[in-house]
Amino acid sequence: MIVIEGVNHIGITVSNLEESIKFYREFFDFEVIDKLNTPGQAFLKMGDIILGLYEVPGYRNGENSRGRVSFFVDEQDFDDAVDELKELNIEIVYGPENIRNGQLVVFLDPDGNYIELSYPMIG
Repeated sequence: MIVIEGVNHIGITVSNLEESIKFYREFFDFEVIDKLNTPGQAFLKMGDIILGLYEVPGYRNGENSRGRVSFFVDEQDFDDAVDELKELNIEIVYGPENIRNGQLVVFLDPDGNYIELSYPMIG
């Protein structure tokens, strides 16, 4: 058995590294902590969460994809987050919906990757 100690980072494929850095910085307040010498790669951090962005020119997430990154938001902040999505004209593909004594909303990043905001935490 392989002993896993935790999650190092969440990897997301993007078509335009700079556009995606801007999206995650402006919407979630991630900061760039490392741009690798290898072109098309960057790591962003917010709190204890680290995203790895990997550029593939022409990439667009497929319609049949069910994978998503789910970020926990505090119940008191959820409605404000949904309002901000709407104000920024970010496409909401599902929700807000009631789930597990909480709520979730799913929207797309610039490359069609599904991003979820939800509460309460699972587990």
